[in-house]
Amino acid sequence: MLTYYHKIDAPFKRSEDGTKKLLVGQFRDETVEYLKDAQWCLTEKVDGTNIIVYCDGHSVSIHGRTKNSQIPAPLMEYLTKTFLTPEVEELFEQKFGEKEVHLYGEGYGDKIQEVGKKYRSDNAFILFDVMVGTTWLSRENVADVAKAF
Repeated sequence: MLTYYHKIDAPFKRSEDGTKKLLVGQFRDETVEYLKDAQWCLTEKVDGTNIIVYCDGHSVSIHGRTKNSQIPAPLMEYLTKTFLTPEVEELFEQKFGEKEVHLYGEGYGDKIQEVGKKYRSDNAFILFDVMVGTTWLSRENVADVAKAF
């Protein structure tokens, strides 16, 4: 069953003056503050549109962040050429068997968000998380999946 990606909140509170500026050092909740001294692995946030490449164990489909999301046509064209091919369906089968797989990522590039053209002049997909069945893969395994696809 298709599962949409959960929202990830920023660790800090935001100002209430209309700017929504992050208030660095003012944690949004006690749990995040408790974890402030833990070892963290930070990655760049690409400003694009949330995309799910989903395989139900047999066929591959592409979805936005919600069921009502509309994926821009040039991005959908890129995603279709990249993921909706017999070769990619075979790769899913070889790598995961008949397991359900969610590839969570960001579609980005030209005409996606205001900064899109600063990333690239065309469109692309960057993977940030993978769920196989009900198991979230480790960062290292997500990197392996990204290399495979």
